[in-house]
Amino acid sequence: MVNYLVSVIVFLVLISGCAAPGKMVSVEKVKGDNVICILLKESRFKDRIVDNLTKSLSGKGYEVITDRRKNANFYKSSDYGAVVYMTDYWAWHTPWNAKRYYHNNNGVDNVIFVITSGNPKVTIQKPFDAVTSASDFDDVERVTQEITGRLDTILRK
Repeated sequence: MVNYLVSVIVFLVLISGCAAPGKMVSVEKVKGDNVICILLKESRFKDRIVDNLTKSLSGKGYEVITDRRKNANFYKSSDYGAVVYMTDYWAWHTPWNAKRYYHNNNGVDNVIFVITSGNPKVTIQKPFDAVTSASDFDDVERVTQEITGRLDTILRK
């Protein structure tokens, strides 16, 4: 009986999100024009990009929050200065989760989509223009700079 009870408690903690990595935030977070929200499916490649973006943006006076991509429905792009949505390319198609986020936010222009693929030649331009890259650590700086350039354009508006 005790093992069953412990198992149930552990299961509830895991599904409630209490066991999330430290850098992820709860939905009860800061919002505003000086806040950049990064939604991602974590990987070592994406984590390096997020670290670079956080350092760069914090130095410019912006606050950066991150959360898992699966929680994207809790984040309206209009609540933030910009949103960086990072996901993976799926079987020769633009990821449906990225399309859904785009359409749920009425195609606003303060969302930057970053899509990683095994094929470095993949480009996505419809229904949105995305930063694309293979998950190659040699591309971390290039992708970071491309995102930063797009953020600079969005945040100047």
